[in-house]
Amino acid sequence: MFFVNRVLSGKKTFLLSLILFIISGAVSCSGNIDNYSYIGFFPGEGIKGYDGSWHNMSDGLPEDFNAEYITSDSEGALYLTTEYSGIFRLGKGESKWSDISSPVLKRRTQLEGINEYRQISAFCIDPADKSKLYLATKHTLYKSADRGESWQKINVVENKNSYYFTSITVVDGVIYAGTSFNGIVKITPSSTSEINDGIPKEYYVGPFHFCEEVSSLAASNGVLYSGYLFGRGMVESRDWKNWKPVNIPVKDDKREGVHFISPFNDSIYISTSESIYRYNPASQKIEVSSLQKEVSNSYKKDGPALLFVKGSSSNPPLFIKRNITEYIPEKESKSGNKQALYVSWGMINTNFKGFLDIVDRNGFNAVVIDVKDDHGIINAPVESKTARELGAIRNTNIKDIIKQLHNKGIYVIARNVTFKDKKMYEAYNGKYAIWDKFSNKPWVGLPREKWCDPYSKFVRDYNIEIARETAKLGFDEIQFDYIRFPTDGLVGRCLYRYREKDDTYKSEILGDFLQQARQECGVPVSVDIYGFNAWYRFGNLIGQDIQFLSRFVDAIYPMVYPSHFGASFYRRYSDSDRPYWIVRDSSIRSIYHARGRTVIRQWIQGWNYLSPTWGPDYILKQVKGVHDGGGLSYSFWNPGGDHTMADKAFNGKKP
Repeated sequence: MFFVNRVLSGKKTFLLSLILFIISGAVSCSGNIDNYSYIGFFPGEGIKGYDGSWHNMSDGLPEDFNAEYITSDSEGALYLTTEYSGIFRLGKGESKWSDISSPVLKRRTQLEGINEYRQISAFCIDPADKSKLYLATKHTLYKSADRGESWQKINVVENKNSYYFTSITVVDGVIYAGTSFNGIVKITPSSTSEINDGIPKEYYVGPFHFCEEVSSLAASNGVLYSGYLFGRGMVESRDWKNWKPVNIPVKDDKREGVHFISPFNDSIYISTSESIYRYNPASQKIEVSSLQKEVSNSYKKDGPALLFVKGSSSNPPLFIKRNITEYIPEKESKSGNKQALYVSWGMINTNFKGFLDIVDRNGFNAVVIDVKDDHGIINAPVESKTARELGAIRNTNIKDIIKQLHNKGIYVIARNVTFKDKKMYEAYNGKYAIWDKFSNKPWVGLPREKWCDPYSKFVRDYNIEIARETAKLGFDEIQFDYIRFPTDGLVGRCLYRYREKDDTYKSEILGDFLQQARQECGVPVSVDIYGFNAWYRFGNLIGQDIQFLSRFVDAIYPMVYPSHFGASFYRRYSDSDRPYWIVRDSSIRSIYHARGRTVIRQWIQGWNYLSPTWGPDYILKQVKGVHDGGGLSYSFWNPGGDHTMADKAFNGKKP
């Protein structure tokens, strides 16, 4: 610097000195982890380090990624996992992240031009050997023995591709994995066993239950610890079989989740979306840690969403996932803030005026109409050579109906049943039906249900063609129903002859379909999912992984009819209050699982079915549940399109 100042003079000297000062300052605040006490992920901005203020440290990372988890090994190397961009490592003393992803972690797809990874849903470093890493891509476990330079699939005995792994820890070479709804599984090379006595559960019918999602696992001094989402706290097991609760004083008993458990000296540190707690296993006392105030001073409301606190002599390493995701699609999306009624063709043909009177009187602003129905019949004059070959087209006055609704300012939604399609199933000698691997004939589940193979490009393209043609008629949104694999009958006999890769997840092929449909339809697209797929991430059972599918649609309709939940479910509430709590908590969970990036427009119950308290109050409590759960949108389902009970409930007032 002295030499430069001697050679140059005046303004030139000042400008060059200023430039060199800025450059030197940037270098001193590089991506090197040694410079920072905290590492944060800021959505849309990347990774930053904190030394009193935040500095960029995203060198080597993709431009657009969603971080899932940040942690470090015993030597201080950082590991970053992402939702669909793979896994990265930043070594101690380094300033640029290394991509340590493997092709085996790639998303399986039949679409052209897709080059991304599966979501990394769980990750851990073997505490006994920093070179050994473990991760899960939802239903599949992998291990690396060389710090991520190579990855090998772990054979999970009796997994059957159904466990949805959400957390991992390793103790003496044995894997303990948390799941989305099956609790905790102990995995050895020869066996897989569930150890769930005493963990948080929701009973469904009789003794049949679902376990709450295991969001974190850790072991210390012969004790295994397990944390949960949605205010369900943490449990501990001293015999590694039976669990007892640790009474964390959660602030939000419906939204607060335990995201990291970190043993340190004689204490256990627990980070939730709301606070940091310190637990003494000997005295069983728990309190808010003094670290909470120190950490909270490093961030404001606008970020970071994820925070990693480096370990020191006074505190353990901690991962913090903050509950700051904004649910903005309701206000900004074309599909947002819609209160809809379903109308059947029976109602259209017999009393459409009466239906419209209910819409007008109560201020509903959206209507759902069947275009492609449960049998594959298309109730619209679409242009499709295949549909004509199938004899699927039924001429209707659909254009006039759309015009009437648009004249009233109504948002018109086309319900298109997708893979349940009798017309396609029976055509072409069953060529596109799901096949029965034993009878060598088209598979039959329930006698009335005829299912086509979602892995078939022809089947997917046909449904997208019908959706495109439907949009041309003037519909504002295409809603895909039966966008799943079959659930009833002997599903173990199903053979999917068009599956190109045997390890393709069912959710991945549904994602292919929706990603293509959204690109081609020209209007918003939405999907119906089972109500319980809003509660837990079921993934590969029927393919309705709400988190994955939320990336490709404008709205998701969880079917949360209170009558359709099991007889034992939520029985801690009275018959009259149960509809409210089911809908409210469905709203909370579905918004969370969908990452707040798509409209959640719940299907709520508009007909009397197994509903002992049926009446106007039943209707109003469901709507209140939507609102109290953070939503604005909902749709009333009544199979016949008869919404007289909703009319009584609102009594001419806007719902």
